[in-house]
Amino acid sequence: MTSAATLGLLRDAIRGERTIWLGYVDAQGTSSQRTIEPISMAGGTLRGHDVETGRLEAFALHHITGVGVLED
Repeated sequence: MTSAATLGLLRDAIRGERTIWLGYVDAQGTSSQRTIEPISMAGGTLRGHDVETGRLEAFALHHITGVGVLED
């Protein structure tokens, strides 16, 4: 998936209030998979609620390894 496609998918998920699956690698190189309710995207960061922890999280866009919209 290209960067443009990833950004488009994230924008659509935010607008449509859709839950997403997010592949992510943190600054230490640890990979994880998260279920996120995205809220906003600005300044190179995706902000959203982590469904599992209930916490508001910020994700650097350049650390995202994959995105998928989850079915309701």
